[in-house]
Amino acid sequence: MNLNELTQILQAIRTVRVSMIGDLCLDAYWLADMKKSRLSRETPHYPLPVTQERYALGGGGNVAANLAALGVGNVRALSVVGKDWRAYVMRGCLSEAGIDDQGVLTDDSRITPCYCKPLRAGISDVVYEDPRLDFENDATLSAETEEQLLQALDDAAAGSDILAVCDQLTFGVITPNIRERLCEIAKKMPVIVDSRDRIALYRHAIVKPNDVEAAAATGVRQNEPEAATLRLSEKNGAPAIVTVGADGAIWCAQGQAVRVPAVKTAPPVDPVGAGDTFLAAFCAAYAAGVDGPQAVAFANLACAVTVKKIGMTGTASPEELLLLAVDEEA
Repeated sequence: MNLNELTQILQAIRTVRVSMIGDLCLDAYWLADMKKSRLSRETPHYPLPVTQERYALGGGGNVAANLAALGVGNVRALSVVGKDWRAYVMRGCLSEAGIDDQGVLTDDSRITPCYCKPLRAGISDVVYEDPRLDFENDATLSAETEEQLLQALDDAAAGSDILAVCDQLTFGVITPNIRERLCEIAKKMPVIVDSRDRIALYRHAIVKPNDVEAAAATGVRQNEPEAATLRLSEKNGAPAIVTVGADGAIWCAQGQAVRVPAVKTAPPVDPVGAGDTFLAAFCAAYAAGVDGPQAVAFANLACAVTVKKIGMTGTASPEELLLLAVDEEA
């Protein structure tokens, strides 16, 4: 992708409308200064004295954040959260990013998903991450909330150019009924799906697993991603994408697979959240009328920006993409 092509895409996506439906998560980073820790009088433990905290959108929230950061004209989020402090923080993050959260429903019986990452710092510069604390639901959506989300989905589809789907959690918001509605919508408009465990259940939508997920969904060996992409496309009746990390991604449509190389990125890199960036960037470009392989190339470029943001689920701005493209052409 040359600089002129990139500039045209960035200009075009400013007018597109993208709705993201899926599992909104909050990423919480709690930094404990262990120099301040004192042995508890009540228990034989040293507590974690948290002196700094920061929050970011994760899961489907990170997809929406990437869409907004890329300059997409209108970004709408659809999901379900609880009535807790995490929902309060999440809505603040959505508002700060300029994301429409009218389709984010509140259900008192649910908890707002969150990945809490306790980080320990001491005398040296080394920072260790303790085991994550995950807030997750253990039951499916109620029938009433599901019906409300179905209505919100129909409304969003009517006012969007493309739908991005983040199907991540075991008991998330993409229920069988929601998935069925998405498959029906996909017959009429582009629906792009990223699903950790259920990618094989979608029809008519453009699916976007990574090579591990594609192998599990198709039975094709992981080292044969082209064959897996082709099988997904044939089974789904729509184009398919399989991402293969530093080796780029494969686009398959009408029986033809095309490998689109990644942008070479020197270490250190942090791949956490790169799949979210890819989904967002591809949706933005594809909604703007960019063809499949070129939209994949745009998504690869965006990923090359975010993987250099260590210790966070970062986003890519138009300015960062242009700067990287200039470096690539130099």
